[in-house]
Order: sequence, then structure tokens, then C-alpha cells
Amino acid sequence: MRILCLAMTLSSAVAYGFCPQNLPVDAAAMQPYEAHAMAVSGKVSRTRDAQPWAVSTGEQIPVRQVISTGDDGVAHFTVAGGSYFDIFNNSRVIFRENTASAGDLLDLLSGRVKVHLQPNATQRQQRVFTPAAIIFADQPATFALALDEDDTLRIDVIEGEVRVQHTRLPKSDPTVVRAIDAILVRPDEAISRRVDRGSLYRYTIKPLKDIWLAVTPGHSGSHNGDVIEGEKVLAQTVPSQLVSNGSRVSF
Repeated sequence: MRILCLAMTLSSAVAYGFCPQNLPVDAAAMQPYEAHAMAVSGKVSRTRDAQPWAVSTGEQIPVRQVISTGDDGVAHFTVAGGSYFDIFNNSRVIFRENTASAGDLLDLLSGRVKVHLQPNATQRQQRVFTPAAIIFADQPATFALALDEDDTLRIDVIEGEVRVQHTRLPKSDPTVVRAIDAILVRPDEAISRRVDRGSLYRYTIKPLKDIWLAVTPGHSGSHNGDVIEGEKVLAQTVPSQLVSNGSRVSF
């Protein structure tokens, strides 16, 4: 079975190139699917042998790793094919928990992330999972997610478009969210196709002042004001640059 699993992983004819999730993971075969920690600041850790280990800039992160950040933690990770994700303070994710599909990039357990999905010939659809919703992309898309304590999810689409399916109340026709738009997904309510901007922008995900800077295409730099509608900042965040080993890394 292990030999068969490795053969499936290395075969481009097998969809996504991953072994079934309940089988042991061959570390060597999974190396192409690891994440690269491009920039790390503050307290960032991952699980290894059921113990937390500090993550450093330049480190490779294997699949099925839980990545956590502390009060001052923030990190930028890239993966082969062009996808990337940023994890902000007080957040927790699982990187590629579902090894049956390489397109399943993240499971957001708590906190805030920014994700860029870059589907390709072998990963025609990429996904991010949360307790409230699954976010799909068939074309390149960048979006920000904030998960509140009651599992209410805010989705801000920065570039491209995504499809959103409720995890508890799924529909055959997912909700489409396009660039410069945002929605809330509540765990016990069906997703509304009508975006109530007044309600959306009054909504506070704790703490709003710590939510990342969701910059629309063509905009850069930091913003100090509150939430702004239109082609402006959708939510305030940590600085958009990390200082790592003396160099500044822009996200």
C-alpha cells in the first residue's frame, strides 16, 4: 500500500497527487507540497511530534502541520505553483490537512489569514476550509478571512472571485463573491446573496483594530482610519510589511 501511495503521489495522472488522508504520509514524496516560511515575526509555531516548535524564516513546513501565532506573531508562507498565505496574530490553521487533495490548502481554526489561491493544471480547484464555510477558487484569487469566537466568518475578496459554500447549510449553487466585495457567513444562517453593506461594515470581529490591511489592487501602504467602503481599505490590520533578517518583505 505504501508503494502504491508513493506511485500515486508521483503520477501526474492522479488528481492532485496526494495519498488518501488516512494513510501514512511519505515525507520525501510530500516535499513538493510543503510550505516555505518566507518571513516570520514574533511568536509563530508549528506542531512536530505533538509538540510546538518555533517557526523561523526560511523553514519548510510539512503537510498536516498546525501553525499557530501568538499576540505578536505574523508570518508569510508560499507554496509551489504560486499560492501563498499570511497568518496574523492569535490565529491557528492546519496546513494541507486533507492529503487526498493538494488543492485543499488551509483549514482556518481561529483568527485571521490572507490567502492567494493560484489554481493550475494539476490543481484546477483550490479550497480553504473554516467552521462556517468552504471557499473555492477556479481562477487566481486573493481574499482575507476573519473568524470570530462564535465561528462567524468575514470574507473580503481582494482580487478575482471565489465561491462560498456553507458547511452546515450547503446549497447546490454556491455564493459568488467578487473583488472589492465582502460577506459574512454565520454558522446557523444560510448565506444571503444580498450583501447588506450597512450591517457588514458595522460588524465587529474581535478585535477589529487588529484585522489585517485588506488592500485592493492598485493600492498600497498603511491606513490608520476605520473601515472604508468602495475601493478602499475594508479592514484595519497589522503593518503590511514584515521585517525579517534586516530586509523588508512586502505582502
